[in-house]
Amino acid sequence: MICTTRHLIQPVLLSAALLLGGCSILPEAEPQTRYDLPAAPMAALQQNKEHSLYVATPNANRLINSNRVIVQPDGSEMQVYKGTQWADNAPVILRDRLVQALHDAQLFQAVSTDAAVKTKWALESYLRHFQVQYRQQQPVVVVQLEAQLVDRAQSVIQRSQRFVIEQPATSTDIPAVIQAFGMAGDQLSQQLLQWLAQ
Repeated sequence: MICTTRHLIQPVLLSAALLLGGCSILPEAEPQTRYDLPAAPMAALQQNKEHSLYVATPNANRLINSNRVIVQPDGSEMQVYKGTQWADNAPVILRDRLVQALHDAQLFQAVSTDAAVKTKWALESYLRHFQVQYRQQQPVVVVQLEAQLVDRAQSVIQRSQRFVIEQPATSTDIPAVIQAFGMAGDQLSQQLLQWLAQ
């Protein structure tokens, strides 16, 4: 009986496929728990401005401009919580939190995150800190936002303000840390609303 090379290769390939079917050379992806930024509703303010506001997504460095939950355990060392992510990049979830607060407060006639929409004012910012810092072995959420209120028609910065929020977490557990981020977001929203209402 004559066996061709083709007939010999086919059983070998089939055996290899069966052997490799139960294993993989690639590492298994680590399970990720995704969190949105917790938020409490804001009270409506008495004054109601006639103008509309565009809220830009804050600028940030590459580490903060990601969906990783950042922790600074000691000094300048930066790490991330394994298996934990934000639902979107940190500047985006913070922008959405501020927009929610602005809608709740009814401070402006309209609020938009679309740069193409014509508005009188623009809220532009830089997110310098959005992380957990350990102080005396206790986690503290630190949020620092450099905000500017811009007259879009004149391309002029009308006002600028630095907001720094420090919110201790009740424990080192991830849910407690995420809750502290939410409380820091609430404080930032309240301070920003008061600043814009002036």
